[in-house]
Amino acid sequence: MGATSKQGWYLFTFMVGFTLGPAGLLALGWLIALIGFGLMIAALAGFYSIKEPVTPGSTTVRGDRAAPAEPRAARSY
Repeated sequence: MGATSKQGWYLFTFMVGFTLGPAGLLALGWLIALIGFGLMIAALAGFYSIKEPVTPGSTTVRGDRAAPAEPRAARSY
């Protein structure tokens, strides 16, 4: 399953924030920690904004595929 460019950037932003947040808490100071946690929140909000809602009965596959076979009972001989 492929990813879009937006998903890639939001993942990168989340990873940078995930790195800066704890590093700021442990060594670099509160300002860096706040920036890191802010980046994580921004990335999560971005992921939520590009999420497509799934409607019942819709599919994400292309429409040119063959229709599924009708269900039928197995034969017992």
